[in-house]
Amino acid sequence: MKSNIKTEHKTFPVNLLLKGRKCLVVGGGSVAFHKIQLLLRAHADVTVAAPEIDPEISELETAGKLSIVKSKFEPSLLNGTALVFSATNHSSVNAEVLEQCRKHGILCCAVDENWRNGAFITPASIEKDGLTVSVSSGGTSCRRSRLIKEKISRHMDFIAKTEMIVIGTDQNYLSLKEREPIHLVGDRFDCTGEMLIHLLGVHEFMLANTCNRIEMAAFVSPSEPLEKLLLKIMGFDGLREDSYYIKYGYEAFRHMSFVCAGLMSQTPGEKHITAQLKSALDYSKSKGWCGKLMQEWFDNTLHISKHIRQIVEPMFSAFEIEDLSLKYASEFFPDIAKHGIMLIGTGIIGQSIAEKLLSKGCSFTWCYHMNRPEIRHAEKIRLCNLNEMKDHLHSAEIIISVAATPAYLLHNGHAPFMDQMKKVLVIDLGIPRNVSPEFKKQMPNVTVVDLDDLKHWHRREEIDMSHVFEQSTKAVEEHRPQFEKLMNGIKGS
Repeated sequence: MKSNIKTEHKTFPVNLLLKGRKCLVVGGGSVAFHKIQLLLRAHADVTVAAPEIDPEISELETAGKLSIVKSKFEPSLLNGTALVFSATNHSSVNAEVLEQCRKHGILCCAVDENWRNGAFITPASIEKDGLTVSVSSGGTSCRRSRLIKEKISRHMDFIAKTEMIVIGTDQNYLSLKEREPIHLVGDRFDCTGEMLIHLLGVHEFMLANTCNRIEMAAFVSPSEPLEKLLLKIMGFDGLREDSYYIKYGYEAFRHMSFVCAGLMSQTPGEKHITAQLKSALDYSKSKGWCGKLMQEWFDNTLHISKHIRQIVEPMFSAFEIEDLSLKYASEFFPDIAKHGIMLIGTGIIGQSIAEKLLSKGCSFTWCYHMNRPEIRHAEKIRLCNLNEMKDHLHSAEIIISVAATPAYLLHNGHAPFMDQMKKVLVIDLGIPRNVSPEFKKQMPNVTVVDLDDLKHWHRREEIDMSHVFEQSTKAVEEHRPQFEKLMNGIKGS
């Protein structure tokens, strides 16, 4: 019984440089015509040998694109030939051509069952905008190769329309209370990424989730249906249109430069956002959501943001969010070092606050969840995990919470452990918020301040942001050639 299982022939993929080199096609029918087209596309010097020639091949000779020898195959036709296609309807002729080419050390391909004895096979190929993609199954399934080729061809059409896009929202569009439900915390972050990666038309992307920002930056082939899907996956489809932003092309490029420069942050000019974006990019790369395209975009963004900072930093009062928090705490308790302090959270901002507290001569309790921090001043810092936090609340007059967690860390259950006779300041820098709204109602002696409160207290409007953005826009414009080079590299322009 004859087996239908085809044996795979391992091949070595190459692109042959045939410009000006003599190539022979034996055969004058439709299959030969297809091979001729491939050779002419490579600017080869083509000769066709066959007793009978189809009209479409003859037209190519008339146009001066090839030479025709109206005869049966003769070994003498191989003189000076670099490559041969044997595309006749006769298996014996194709076998003879292969044998003669083997004797003369010439690469030859037969189009019938003799292909197994040849030197090469031609894969299913696509050529668009100077880009060639080939697919081969090693002779096991030409139909499968063609299907994959057609799929890739459609995808190449998408890539030719690629644009940068940024979809997001921040404190300028939604209040903290409105942002909380759509922040990408916990499993939702990865779930969002896994949905995005399966969308046709989304080529690479990164997700960023900071205390005041939920954002996706991506390379996409834009369309109205895709935009609607992106909004739905990001959780923005239920928001008012003025509650989020969608930016394409150069506008998206400029926006990311502004974000990386800290212009869009809660406290304009802060520098943590750069590390947060880098962390977001690294994580997105580790998940396979993005690669070299997003890396190149980010590298350009980082370079431009440094240029922007050089221009605008003199316009800002230099405050990071932790500086703002400690300044607020120092006005609330002028002798801050004399008061009991608790710090919750060991991330970038938590570690920075710890350093600044130490520089002010403060002793404090530092609460951690899983990442126990390394400390250099054991006499100043008392470590405890979240389960032990309640044991230290009674002495706390200043509590700064900056943990990234979907659950409330300070709630009504903690009230009995606190001193309800003295005033207490709680600064909640968490997103979502670390302090339960009911906690404040139950504790009249406690003042709870969140990110929005700090923003208003800082009185952002005192900074002439219109002048800042005017100067920053000019700075980005100087780097427009970098944007154009990146996009032209994708589109093959």
